[in-house]
Amino acid sequence: MTTDQRRGVTARTRILAWIMLVLTIAVFVIVLSTARAELSRVRIQADAELQHEVDKFRDFASKPDPTHGRPYASVQKLMTSHLQTNLPEQSETFFSIIDGKEDQRSVDNPPVRLDKDPGFVAEAAKVTTPQTGELSTDSGRVAYAVMPVEVEGQSQTAQLVIVEFLAGQYEEAWATIWTMTGIAVIALIAAGFFGWLVAGRVLAPIRELSETASGIGEDDLTRRIEVTGNDDVAHLGDTFNRMLDRLESAFDGQRQFLDDAGHELRTPITVVRGHLDVMGDDPEDRRHTLELVGDELKRMSRLVDELIMLARSERPDFLVLAEADLTDLVLESFSKASALAPRRWIIDTTPEAFGVVDEQRLTQALLQLAANSVDYTDESDTIAFGGRIADEDSERMIELWVRDTGTGVAAEDQSRIFERFARSKKTRHGRQGTGLGLTIVDRIAKAHGGSVTVSSVEGEGATFLLRLPWHREEGETS
Repeated sequence: MTTDQRRGVTARTRILAWIMLVLTIAVFVIVLSTARAELSRVRIQADAELQHEVDKFRDFASKPDPTHGRPYASVQKLMTSHLQTNLPEQSETFFSIIDGKEDQRSVDNPPVRLDKDPGFVAEAAKVTTPQTGELSTDSGRVAYAVMPVEVEGQSQTAQLVIVEFLAGQYEEAWATIWTMTGIAVIALIAAGFFGWLVAGRVLAPIRELSETASGIGEDDLTRRIEVTGNDDVAHLGDTFNRMLDRLESAFDGQRQFLDDAGHELRTPITVVRGHLDVMGDDPEDRRHTLELVGDELKRMSRLVDELIMLARSERPDFLVLAEADLTDLVLESFSKASALAPRRWIIDTTPEAFGVVDEQRLTQALLQLAANSVDYTDESDTIAFGGRIADEDSERMIELWVRDTGTGVAAEDQSRIFERFARSKKTRHGRQGTGLGLTIVDRIAKAHGGSVTVSSVEGEGATFLLRLPWHREEGETS
C-alpha cells in the first residue's frame, strides 16, 4: 500500500466538504424561507382582495336603490344591481345564489365557471355566516368568499360568491422560487470550484512541509521550508524551520559528543587495559599499576564530566539568569580560586554594579580560567582577578578577566585555544589537561550572548577576558 493510499481523505477535501455542507444548509434555508414567503404573499393578497370586495358590497347594500331612492325591494334586485355596477378584474369573478340556485354572474369570461359546479353551489347555498376558502380547479388554485345576504321583510335567502383566480400569481411566485433555486445551485457550484482552488493555494505550504518532513532523515537535516507571507500557514512554516534548526543542532551536538568521547576515552582505556594485562604478583608492581590505573580513571571521570557539560551547554535551560551583584561574584570567585595553589593572588578592580547573569556558571568560568593560569605559572607569579562595566558603541558591557604573569600563550595557539581538545604546549609542571576547560568557558560566554578572548605575549603571561551584555533591571539607577 502506498503513502497516498494510506493517507485517506485529504485536509483539502475535508475542509471543502464542511464548507459546502454549511453553505448548502444555509442556501436551503434561504430558498425554503423565500418560497414560504412568496406563497404566503399570494394567499395574503388574495384574502385582501376578497375582503375588499366584501367591503364594497356592504357599502353598496347600505345605500338605497338609485332608481327610486328607496331601499331595495328584494334580494334578487340588490344582487342584480350590484353585479351590473361592480365590474370584476381580470383575475376574479362574482356570481349570486338565490334560494340555493345560481342566479346572476358578473360580466366577464372566467377560466373556471364555479357557478356551473352544482356541488360548489350547493355548499355555498348553505352558508349563513361569511366564509372564505381555497380549492383546486382545472385552471389552478382559486380563493373564494361567500357572503350571505338578506333583505328585511323578505323570505328569500341569497349568497354573493367572490372568486379570485390564483394561478397567475402562483406561477409568478414559483418562477421566483425556481430562479432563486437555480442561482443557489450555480452559486454552490462556483463556491465549490473556487473553494477547491483557494484551499489548494492555502494548504500548499502544508503539503510542502509534509514533503520536506518526509525527505528529512538523520543524515540530512539541512532542508527548510520556503516561507512567504505573514499568515498562520507562514508562521507554521517558520516554526517548523526553527524546530529543524534545533534538531540539527541537537544531532550535531550528539555526533560531536560521541566523536569526542570515542576519541578521547580510547587512549586511557587502552592504557588501563594494557597495564592490568601485564600486572604481575609483585606487591610493588601491583601498587604502582593501581596508582597509574587510578590516575587514568580520574582523568576519564573528569573528561566525561566536561563532555557532559559541553553537551548541556546546547540546551536552552543551560543558564539560570537572575540579578546578581557583580562585585560579590568577582570576590567569591577570587576567594575560591586562591585555594587552588600558592600564587601571588590579587584583585585589579571590581565592577560596582548589578547584572542579569547566571552567577554559578560565571563562577565556574572564572575558576576554570584560574586553574588554567595555575598550570602555566609558578609560585612567584601573579594571578589577578578583575571586572568593570565598559561602554562601547552606546552599549554597556560586563568585562571580567583573569590575568597571569606565566608562560603565556604562543601566537599560533591563540586562534584555536578555545576549540575542543586544543592544547598549548606543556605546562610548567608537566600536566596535560583534557583540552575542554577553555571550551567550556567559551560556551558559558556564548550562552550569555558574549565572548571570551585571550591576549598574550609568550613568556610574559596572558589575560583572558569575558565580555557579556549588561542587562540592567528596571528601576536600577546608574
